[in-house]
Amino acid sequence: MRLPTRLQREIARLHFHDPAKSHRALADSMGLSPNTVASLRKRLQESGQNWDALRILDDPAWQEALGTHNRSVAQTKPHPNWADIHDNMSRPDATLTVLWQEWRETVPSGIGYSAFTDGYRDWLRDRHIAMRRVHRPGEKLFVDFAGKTITIHYRDGRTVEAQIFVAVLGYSNWTFIWAVESQSIAAFVECHVKCFERLGGVPQWVVPDNLKSAVIRRTRDRIELNPIYRACLAHYNTAALPARPRRPKDKAKAEVGVQIAQRWVLFRLRDRMFFDITELNAELALLTDQLNRHPFRKLDGSRQDRFEQTERATLADLPPTRYEVDDWRYSVLVGRDHHVEHRGSHYSVPCDAAGQRVDLRFTANMLEIFRAGRRIALHTLAATRGQVTTLAEHRPVAHQRVLDGEPMALADWSRRALPSTRMMMLHHLEERSDLTNGLKTAKRLRQLAEVHGLERFEEVCKYALDLNIIALRSIESILKHSPDKRTSAAVPRASHAHHDNIRGASYFGGGQ
Repeated sequence: MRLPTRLQREIARLHFHDPAKSHRALADSMGLSPNTVASLRKRLQESGQNWDALRILDDPAWQEALGTHNRSVAQTKPHPNWADIHDNMSRPDATLTVLWQEWRETVPSGIGYSAFTDGYRDWLRDRHIAMRRVHRPGEKLFVDFAGKTITIHYRDGRTVEAQIFVAVLGYSNWTFIWAVESQSIAAFVECHVKCFERLGGVPQWVVPDNLKSAVIRRTRDRIELNPIYRACLAHYNTAALPARPRRPKDKAKAEVGVQIAQRWVLFRLRDRMFFDITELNAELALLTDQLNRHPFRKLDGSRQDRFEQTERATLADLPPTRYEVDDWRYSVLVGRDHHVEHRGSHYSVPCDAAGQRVDLRFTANMLEIFRAGRRIALHTLAATRGQVTTLAEHRPVAHQRVLDGEPMALADWSRRALPSTRMMMLHHLEERSDLTNGLKTAKRLRQLAEVHGLERFEEVCKYALDLNIIALRSIESILKHSPDKRTSAAVPRASHAHHDNIRGASYFGGGQ
């Protein structure tokens, strides 16, 4: 009989309450077929049992007593192994429709799709509560702070209650534990960065609680994440899926992970005294590794085994750089000198951005300058206030030409040059009496070195200095004709022609 047992009980109750009532009257009161009511009343009469004996039976005993087992075609057809179906449902993009189609190809006489879905849901209801929610590998990372803290006694006298961050992967239950000094946004981001690096990858979603470091404001229709937290997750190409308030089942993995962390890890440290948070995190890492390698009680392997065998390969790759906590200043005006002020120091931007509005993104060490969403400058933050940082490529061309001709710039270039080049340049910059022409000559010599190459210019300077040649035209001639490259050979002295005005060697006593 395919009639649900609960309706069978109601028919039996009404039957024993008023045996004389017709089948049609009972059927009309329950919205059933008169034939169905008649069939069950006949079974009740044949069983010979009264209502007091039947009402205390559970469903299987009821069906056995009245012979009302469901003997429909769907009940006699082959059924799949629901454990195998459940394992496949844990894989990415799995659906019951595809699994049923694949199974029916191997068992054509098996149950239909409706019976398949109903049977799988019934099987899930019979499992432990932890099996009801399906977590696919690499899909979700549940994060939370433990309720218990660990006291750190710093040597300078400070005492800090270290907050314990716990992260659990949904599929493998792989656990990460890290201690920070507070639950601030900087500490919260640090925990995520450390966790992703320890994982060697990034999950698709992160499920946090509604602490202020993650969720600033939450309404019925909108969730406003902390901008720094959102930027951190965007850097790692993942996103937050905050649990609903007062819905612990949304982050059951985190709740259980915190409980296990407190019992397995924190309890073992109850009598330990720590003097530095680095020391505490080293001990936490050791105990967490032991926890992840501890075998499951009801499953094969351990957290580490499930992570290595299945979940690690499903994680997204880490970005090439680590995320740094940053902050922003928006719509900052650039001065006419193409510099922008930040914390008492000034930093250059390309000269075409002078007088415009830009956005500043800054970390502990770096400053990025954006215009219309595109980065136009990158600077290292000044160590002290009042510094001016100017990049040469940011200057207008006219400014660059003026600065390129300055004695200091030429002198700096000379000091970095090769020895003979340096001597030639410094002669014109420092030893000439007419410094104006010396400056022009030095600038021209630098241009020649850039055109002909530093090594060739060094050879020419050495050749010229050996011959005491320092004139610019002579240097240009040597570069043009390369006399230093010619092979030197002995040249015979030319004899002078006889002339009355030439006195000769005998006049000076050379003939004696």
